[in-house]
Amino acid sequence: MDGADVRSIDAVREWHAALSTYGDTLSEALAGVEMEIQRAHDWLAEQLSRWQFAIRDFEDEVTRAKAELSQRKFVNWDGREPDCTVQEKNLRMAKARLEHAEDQVLKCRQWLSRLPKLVDETYSGSGRRLANFLEAGLPRALADLVRRIGALESYAGMRTDYAPAPSATSVQPTAAPPGITPPNPEQPS
Repeated sequence: MDGADVRSIDAVREWHAALSTYGDTLSEALAGVEMEIQRAHDWLAEQLSRWQFAIRDFEDEVTRAKAELSQRKFVNWDGREPDCTVQEKNLRMAKARLEHAEDQVLKCRQWLSRLPKLVDETYSGSGRRLANFLEAGLPRALADLVRRIGALESYAGMRTDYAPAPSATSVQPTAAPPGITPPNPEQPS
């Protein structure tokens, strides 16, 4: 069986730190996506309410335009019918604004009913899987990596060829007493 062939425990530590940071970044991104979805829903609901209020105003405008047109259509004292083109134009414009507002209400209602389905189809499944991984899988993986780093450090401490270089303040080995040969660390005992 071959060994792990780990050449740098520090590289494994850096990988652990990077993986942890990546997990935090993913968590923030998921929270941001959820906020944007909620913001889109709230915006649609706000637009629906705005257009519903606009319909009431435009209905009043149509009523006023109709009243102005009907008042203007009375025959003058000289028997001529007055020019009503301005009032007719105002009525057409008021009706067009009312139709536009009604169309916008319809569109807002359609999108409010479609948005949850679209979010569910395109995002919810993969978003839930990623959230589950971030809640359960990533912490387990990070804990396993910490355990493995500890095992590597323990293994490196046992091997003389992985031992850290002695520092200037460390105790230097003394010479062996006469007649005793010190063991050679490169030969197995």
